[in-house]
Amino acid sequence: MKKTKVIALLLALTMTMSLVACKNKDASKETGTNTEASVDETDKGDTPEGTSSEPVEISYATFMVGSHASAAAEEEVINAFNKKFEGKYKVVVEELPSDNAFVDKMKILASSQTLPDVLIGKNGIRELAIENGQAVNIKPFLEADPEWMKFVGEDAMNYNMEDDGSVYSISNQRQIIGYFYNKDMFSKAGVTPAKTWDEFMSNNAKLKKAGFTPLALMTGENAWTTNLWLAAMIGTDGADGNAFMNTSYPANYNNSSVIKGLEMLKTCLKEYTTPDAVGALYANAANNFEQGNVAMIANGPWMCPDFTDETKSIPGFGDQVGVALYPEDGLIAQFEVGYILCTNGKSAEEQAGALEFLKFKTSEYAQSVFLEKAGVLPLTDNIEMSAEYKAANPILSELIQLSGSAKYTFENIDNTAFSSIVDETAVRYPELAYDEITPEEFADYLTKAAEMSK
Repeated sequence: MKKTKVIALLLALTMTMSLVACKNKDASKETGTNTEASVDETDKGDTPEGTSSEPVEISYATFMVGSHASAAAEEEVINAFNKKFEGKYKVVVEELPSDNAFVDKMKILASSQTLPDVLIGKNGIRELAIENGQAVNIKPFLEADPEWMKFVGEDAMNYNMEDDGSVYSISNQRQIIGYFYNKDMFSKAGVTPAKTWDEFMSNNAKLKKAGFTPLALMTGENAWTTNLWLAAMIGTDGADGNAFMNTSYPANYNNSSVIKGLEMLKTCLKEYTTPDAVGALYANAANNFEQGNVAMIANGPWMCPDFTDETKSIPGFGDQVGVALYPEDGLIAQFEVGYILCTNGKSAEEQAGALEFLKFKTSEYAQSVFLEKAGVLPLTDNIEMSAEYKAANPILSELIQLSGSAKYTFENIDNTAFSSIVDETAVRYPELAYDEITPEEFADYLTKAAEMSK
């Protein structure tokens, strides 16, 4: 799968820091690129004479609900769309309680060609939708709508482009992912963010000796925080490791970079994480960091709003959090797979409504809401952070500044690997932690899973 890699992404991130207001109040109503104010003022979408007064329903599934970092932004955008198109279109939402529940349910629906009209195509869902014929090639619609394309951008479009030039998904965000750390714990243990992986392991030992648990790891669900560390360990291991972590769907995991990373993670799972890490979910890992129980968590900027939210973090926690690149100046930098349009074979009215919702979901307005409410980075520099936003979100601003000094940039395992690989890591990490398999055997299992996914 052809992808535009991270140099363009980092250039765009640097431009994002320019001092311009966050929202453009003159954005096109046709593409849904309205601000919140203009959404309130838009026409309701008059029903033509002689047609049904019932709105066309658009099916949409999401895992951004409940305690998810983007739940509030998701709800606001969906409500804004339904308000703008009241009487014409209505988004009917199926809420799934977690990433895993979402992926499992959508894969079942893909097998019967009954996927919702719009959804995020993560963890192989997009590929199944393409295979079953439901997915729509979005590229012609992007090319026909310059205003929409302005806020999606060439980089995001090209990132998800197939070898034949088709584009079956629109990214829902840019991602730059380093790690967050507890400055108070680091200070008391006498450590600073590690510049090498040897120093990282030494820091873990010092933190533990000082009475702190170093890492918020997890092996449940998609082993998210643990796999971020593994991606960083591989992606900063010289040219070969970096090339591997920028390769789509690698077939062979039996290489020294992967095995070296698994060796370090084995030690981390055994000695430097919480007792609940084996089997833990993302919510457990996030809670351990936000409640001041651990010193570090690998995660993206969408977590930043949690640090000052006293319903999620201990009082004053935002002042204790620092952000860093991975050792060897590494940074995960990528676009997400994003939204797919699954309306092939459906009515013309449903196709039109679903496309309108996809445009709205990736519009200037929606990207601004997700930036401000969930710390999700927009797709282009055409949606920028105001000086006020940067002042109120210093951790995110610092991460963007740090991104310019990254020596190694690479993707994460969720983006590069077959979904079966992600599932396999969640199965094998407990075995690794309990000395039931070696790192070499772990790599063998991943290779076998990749072979079966071809």
